Amino acid sequence: MHSRTVFHLDCTPIISECGFECSRCVEEIESALGSIEGVERVYLGVEQDEGKLFVEHDPNLVKVGQLIDVLKTLPSHYEEFFIPTVITA
Repeated sequence: MHSRTVFHLDCTPIISECGFECSRCVEEIESALGSIEGVERVYLGVEQDEGKLFVEHDPNLVKVGQLIDVLKTLPSHYEEFFIPTVITA
């Protein structure tokens, strides 16, 4: 059984004009989360879901708290980090 967890990643403390258009951030997020056992799919929302990060995962293998811990360390190429907020779990 898989769950879909939706995150809002507040990156405005890092880049005030950010709208998840930086391919470097997107690639790092997808790479970091996609390499976790139990994560099936990572993708950014479009249109009405813009600014949201969707993670499809097996809750028996990876918990939402683990995903949050990984997101808090990204992006590594900035001095500050994302502030992930779970919208749905």
